[in-house]
Amino acid sequence: MKTRLAIVLLTVATALAGCNNADKDQQAKTVGWFLDHRDELAMALKACRDDPGALGTTPNCMNANEARNKITIQEMKDALK
Repeated sequence: MKTRLAIVLLTVATALAGCNNADKDQQAKTVGWFLDHRDELAMALKACRDDPGALGTTPNCMNANEARNKITIQEMKDALK
């Protein structure tokens, strides 16, 4: 009886952990998407700065940082015109 309960609990915990990873993968935005959605870019950059240990290497943080870099470069080019 205890073994069955342990197996059921382990199965449920594994399924829930897999759901969390799937949600993170589905929410990943591209650099282009961030360039087109500046408000979401600002929110993503803030979240990445607030928790770099957990979020710093996620696709969203990496893509948001790249979008920010592209915006900065473009603003510098525009300023030199």
